[in-house]
Amino acid sequence: MKHRVFVTGATGYLGSAITARLVKNGHTVYGLTRDAEHARALAGRGVEPVLGDLAESDGFLHQMKNCDAVIQAAVEYGAQQATRDQQALEAIQHAVVDGRVRRVLYTSGIWIQGDTGGTIVDETHPLDPAAAVAWRPAHEEVAIDLGHHGATAVVLRPGMVYGGARGTFGSWFRDARDKNTISYPGGGQHWCMVHVDDVAAAYLLALEHGEHGARFLLADETHFTVRELAEAAAAAAGAKAQAWPAEQVIAALGDLGHALLLDQQATSARARRELGWTPMHGSFVAEAPALYAEWQAGQSAKVG
Repeated sequence: MKHRVFVTGATGYLGSAITARLVKNGHTVYGLTRDAEHARALAGRGVEPVLGDLAESDGFLHQMKNCDAVIQAAVEYGAQQATRDQQALEAIQHAVVDGRVRRVLYTSGIWIQGDTGGTIVDETHPLDPAAAVAWRPAHEEVAIDLGHHGATAVVLRPGMVYGGARGTFGSWFRDARDKNTISYPGGGQHWCMVHVDDVAAAYLLALEHGEHGARFLLADETHFTVRELAEAAAAAAGAKAQAWPAEQVIAALGDLGHALLLDQQATSARARRELGWTPMHGSFVAEAPALYAEWQAGQSAKVG
């Protein structure tokens, strides 16, 4: 069944991949963006651009109400992150109550699980969110509560996303090129990794098959330390990896630093079992040379 899907954060790192996957699979996609140039780029990719801001839902709510599904993929880093996410949920609630929206996919994240202390966790594990995302559990509940208004709501919790030219690991490759060094936070902690294209595939499956109230961790089942990830990226780029001591990370980044220092291991068995999700990318470490080449190609495309 093909849907009319409204995507917030449509030009973001995740949003771009999600919209591309939806268009490829025949869905009609409306993408929210604040920038006219980004709107033109969306149109060029087969997305119906909607100019607007989450802080002013009156500018886009009529388009959202006329869609079958909404995907909240917008992320605004900084002090306004929780507020913007709340505003997105408020707009979605209006679109469910007063519109035709009957499916909602809400983007949460792996940091909601907290430090897993060497244990491989799943969605049943008690939450201990990092301070940077302490508001996330309540927002997940707001999304799930849309079921009281007849919507099917699904929560997705991606791990540390890699691939393409953007994100944390795009920054690593940029530093490798510009500074000949990748400075990595801490080193001994594990990160749950997932490729951006695999995340997009999971969203498509959740849109089509996800059951109300389901929450899905998205990770590729590897359990590398941050040091191992950085060393692989540095080797691929011909650079060196250098530890950024934890106390300096926290001093510089505050709550974000604490989140980056979390030791996390998780399984996506539920997504594999219930959605039929099969990640095509199994290891950042093994694919690091190809990922760096892809990143370089992305930089050349920007210049061109």
